[in-house]
Amino acid sequence: MTFFLHFTLALYTNRAICNVTDTMIYGNKLGQLHLVAPQGESYVAILPIGKIGAIINGQGFAEKMQNFNFPIELIIKAQFLPINGLLGLKSKMHSARTRSKQILKEAQSSGNVVYDRVIQGKYSLDDLARKIDNKEPIIEYGCFLVVAGKTKEQLRIRRETILNAFQNMQIEVSNARMDTPYLFQSLLQGNQLELTTRFWHHIATSKGLAEHLLFTTAKSGAEKGFYIGRIDGHYGRWENLIQAISASRNIVLYSAMLANKENIKGKITKNLHTLITGETGSGKTMLAMTIFLQETMTKSKVLYIDPKKTIRNQWLKMVKNPKWRNENSQLASHVEKINFVTLDAKDKKNHGVLDPIVILDPADAIETAKSMIEYLGGSKWKMREKTAISKAVKTVVAKRRNFEKVGLKHVIELLRNHEEKEIQDVGEFLFEMLDGSLLSLAFSDGDVKGMSYHERATVLEVADLQLPKKDKQELSERERNSVVLMMALGNFCQRFGEMNAQEETIEFFDEAWVLMNSNEGQRVIKSMRRIGRSQNNKLVLITQSVHDVDTDDDSTGFGDLFVFYEKEEEEAILKQVGLPNNTYNRQWIRNMLSGQCLYLDVYGRLNRISIDILPEWVTLFSPEQSSKQQVTQQIIKEGEYGHI
Repeated sequence: MTFFLHFTLALYTNRAICNVTDTMIYGNKLGQLHLVAPQGESYVAILPIGKIGAIINGQGFAEKMQNFNFPIELIIKAQFLPINGLLGLKSKMHSARTRSKQILKEAQSSGNVVYDRVIQGKYSLDDLARKIDNKEPIIEYGCFLVVAGKTKEQLRIRRETILNAFQNMQIEVSNARMDTPYLFQSLLQGNQLELTTRFWHHIATSKGLAEHLLFTTAKSGAEKGFYIGRIDGHYGRWENLIQAISASRNIVLYSAMLANKENIKGKITKNLHTLITGETGSGKTMLAMTIFLQETMTKSKVLYIDPKKTIRNQWLKMVKNPKWRNENSQLASHVEKINFVTLDAKDKKNHGVLDPIVILDPADAIETAKSMIEYLGGSKWKMREKTAISKAVKTVVAKRRNFEKVGLKHVIELLRNHEEKEIQDVGEFLFEMLDGSLLSLAFSDGDVKGMSYHERATVLEVADLQLPKKDKQELSERERNSVVLMMALGNFCQRFGEMNAQEETIEFFDEAWVLMNSNEGQRVIKSMRRIGRSQNNKLVLITQSVHDVDTDDDSTGFGDLFVFYEKEEEEAILKQVGLPNNTYNRQWIRNMLSGQCLYLDVYGRLNRISIDILPEWVTLFSPEQSSKQQVTQQIIKEGEYGHI
């Protein structure tokens, strides 16, 4: 029996097979096997699986066994049954059908209630008769769970955990305490089904046996990648996230560009884009920052749009903390290599960083600059004014091409110094709008560095945007300026993603709902979603609601989803991940803690996972979260759960 062989050999530094006999096996009054070897001792229990119901569809207990945080061996004894003969299956089935008909007849004549198990038993016998007539092979088998512990108490806790878990799955598991020594002998390799094992036997076809999902495993994410957490196979709700992580052995690896790789067996999508949704405080931003920081360690170029202005202040604050830096010197050095850019009009150092004439190619610069200036004028400007704007933009872009330090401010100066009074008024209007407004971020004299496309990792902060709501006709000056700034930002992001098709690029848009609330913001997102696979570009949207990405004119989906809980959107969440809207599924997602989410990967596998972040990374992202995690770890360390 492989379990006992491996268990015994593990106690020895010399793993010769002949040393197996050095382990002594004793039975005790609790019905356990006591294994004693020179290097230690352990206790073993064997738990047979009993009744599992007449309908075994979906009884995948072999897969669910892997959700336990301790090892369990599943032993199956099986043989093909003889069909004909006095002791054959046909004879036994005929007797069983006769008894079933008699029970139903007596119940009908006496007016008694016919129980569901009787009716299901009759249907099962009828189905078995059809399968025998079709000459399908029938298998008799028994399933036995083997669990061990270093102490009697540990084995007791593990045995009770198994019994409770299988009871929730409506599968009967027997203690079989007094039968353990006999089961041990019967389950040794080479032994056939005996009376001691036939007491818990089952009959099924090969397809029915396969319903237990033998030789399968619960998987989520990539085969190779960065570690982001563990699968949570528990239906209920944990007391805290650390318990959920500790209770699972199934790790989740994430590879951001996996959907674009060729010859990946089992992959069902080539869509690179990722959606991360959930209410405030659910953990979506922590996950996004984790993936971002992981990707900065690869060859991919990454850009993180941070409207909340939290990453730069927090990360650089921790890097300058002597104690944290001393404990995490390599991580601190890596963070310092990230290019942090703040789009804050109040800081003169940031003026002009989104100037299209500075950061875009000539053709894109002309188109974007014209659109920005004309949008500021709205319907006020006629053909003559627009023509003058176009000529001024082309003149300045031509100078930039000749390596002169010019920018959008020079376009305004050309308009102000124009010979016609109407054009001069246009220039004066733009000059006055520029002074002290958000527009200063996109208008420069050409002597700024501008946003770089060549930085390996960039965090771009956007402050004080006030984008108008969708379909709003009359815009305030601040709203109009914000839309113009989004034009420049959108074109920069689009150019960032499509600049080099041979280079992997990833854009993270945090608080994406801010963009999706306006037509221009939606245009930015849609343009990024459509670049996608052909340009080796990935877009990661981080937003509060699954509805934020619903648009009538964009059918581009997402390759994988991380959906955190949102109380008001249970039905929408289930629809997004493709689950029926029923009581069972609604309660399942309600049981998620902060830091847990539904993960639909590129293979089409859906699991509830617990996000697991390194302690030093948690401190980098949020000191408050780090303190909570340390307290929880201490509670578990001191409690009984840590000994399970």
